[in-house]
Amino acid sequence: MTQASPDRFTHHVYPFDDLETVFRRIDARISAIEKAANRLETELAVAEEKRKLIEQRFNQVDSRLDRIDGHVARLVWLIFAGLIGGMVSFLMEGGPFGG
Repeated sequence: MTQASPDRFTHHVYPFDDLETVFRRIDARISAIEKAANRLETELAVAEEKRKLIEQRFNQVDSRLDRIDGHVARLVWLIFAGLIGGMVSFLMEGGPFGG
């Protein structure tokens, strides 16, 4: 078995002219990753605020629907009370037999 020279592997690991170029490219990549991370954090914060606003809106809609439900229930009771009152009045006046 023959051993490969370290210079041959160094060339494959660092295909750039010098280490300064390597560091500049790495620094550029790190900067791009940091910008992307900041952009993602901003988008996440905006999405969280939108979610809070939507949740607040749904809570308001729920409370309005509860109030509407309460009003409808009262209206149904009034209709039944009117019908029962009319029947009682009809029966008190002689009902179906005439008075």
